[in-house]
Amino acid sequence: MKKEKVTLIKPKKGEDRGSKDTKMISAILSLILGIILLTNSTKAVIIVFYMIGGVFLLIGLYYLIRYFKMKKDMHIEDSSLFVLGTSALFIGIVILILSGALETFLRFIIGIILIFNGLRNFILSIQMRNYVTLVIAIVLIGMGLYTILAENIVLQIVGALFIVSSITDFVSLFLENKK
Repeated sequence: MKKEKVTLIKPKKGEDRGSKDTKMISAILSLILGIILLTNSTKAVIIVFYMIGGVFLLIGLYYLIRYFKMKKDMHIEDSSLFVLGTSALFIGIVILILSGALETFLRFIIGIILIFNGLRNFILSIQMRNYVTLVIAIVLIGMGLYTILAENIVLQIVGALFIVSSITDFVSLFLENKK
């Protein structure tokens, strides 16, 4: 058996312009998404539900169009396509109509989970006499109440993290350009 020589292609020193452009676009999109989540977490969740409802509507229309086309062209009735199409359309319409209620329900569930974890940590911190865990438990309970009563604090924290991430990306790009 003959051995073949393998040569590795070494990357060029420095980055190409496309990579820097990609990092810049990613940082800008991350900043925009972070600001949206930080300032309008409720509307962001509703928009996501609208998008999910729209996807279900498109899927439903696709299956119904396939059903009617198959029925017309091949004279075959595939009832599974009809059922899938009408079911997806129905689910999409329900999601679009109830997007506000679904956002409230999701916020309530997240708040309950935060309060439950906070109470569990509170009990453990009292038993263990750990004051750091006690502070974390109180913060979790407060976050849960805030999430239920006002806004989705979890999404606001994610938004703040996106903003911090984009700022660090901008700083690293600035420092790379200085070199």
